[in-house]
Amino acid sequence: MEKEKYDMTFFEHLEEFRWTLGRSCLAFIFGVIVVFFFMKDVSGFLQIPLVKAYGSAELMEQNLITYKPMGVISVFIQVAVLGGLSLAMPFILYFLGLFVTPGLEEKERKILAPSCLGAFILFSIGVVFAFFVILPLTLGFTVRLNELLGFDLLWAASDYYNMVVWFCLASGAFFQFPLIILVLVFLDVVSIAVLKSARRSVFLSLMIFSALVSPGGDLLSLPLTTGVMYLLYELSILVGGRFENHRSEKTMKEMDDL
Repeated sequence: MEKEKYDMTFFEHLEEFRWTLGRSCLAFIFGVIVVFFFMKDVSGFLQIPLVKAYGSAELMEQNLITYKPMGVISVFIQVAVLGGLSLAMPFILYFLGLFVTPGLEEKERKILAPSCLGAFILFSIGVVFAFFVILPLTLGFTVRLNELLGFDLLWAASDYYNMVVWFCLASGAFFQFPLIILVLVFLDVVSIAVLKSARRSVFLSLMIFSALVSPGGDLLSLPLTTGVMYLLYELSILVGGRFENHRSEKTMKEMDDL
């Protein structure tokens, strides 16, 4: 390619970072434009959890309102910006990966590409899980509870879209934690023994986090979110144990060769 990046000066690294930032911004802007162009379809798609909660689109439309003159603009901005960020995420991860690769050791470079791919897959799983499972359950619980008490529940469009998008992004981001654990185990920074001994603390932390990010913190979404997160933690311990066993076998083989 060009000059070996390992020999780049501070200002050359700064220039490289500027290009990385520029590419990421372009990807984000392109994502915003795409979402804005398909705004009607995107906004309709984001109403799926609320439609499931009410059982029909007609009932949902009667209760989704804007009570501010400029409220619809707020909805447009929220959906376009956060939707554009979601679309641009894979490209941003790729650009950041290209930027940090030269400064990594050989062992670290080997896991960079799989880590970026895994991060995108886990992010997508987290978003899908929040959108199609947690949100419909939580919103449905809220709707039924208000109906039981005889209340008319009106949803402000700006508040609803803000809740949906931010909760999905938060869930997608938090689904990265098993990948982070696996990377740390692979790099021999954290041992499986430490992860096993921290099970109780991790479970309590996950429960607190679920209570904070769940839209209602109700009896359905809270345990479901906590359970799935903890299951991912146990899965990371299982896979990380394979990494440790493989490393131990490799070390023993090298000692035998000596």
